[in-house]
Amino acid sequence: MIFNALIIVFLIPLALKGVKYCVLGAASLLRQNLLIYGLGGIVLPFPFIKLIDMTITALGWS
Repeated sequence: MIFNALIIVFLIPLALKGVKYCVLGAASLLRQNLLIYGLGGIVLPFPFIKLIDMTITALGWS
């Protein structure tokens, strides 16, 4: 839950900014979105959750 609370702070500006519209084919648009959002959503949380866990443990809060 700590990770979710921290990541929301970074996602709010992205949501407010929106996405630039450009004409692309379906395949290239899907590839781009999977690379940016799919891979980032699968790979990035694990090291950050581990880092938060190590910090909490080092501070003796666990």
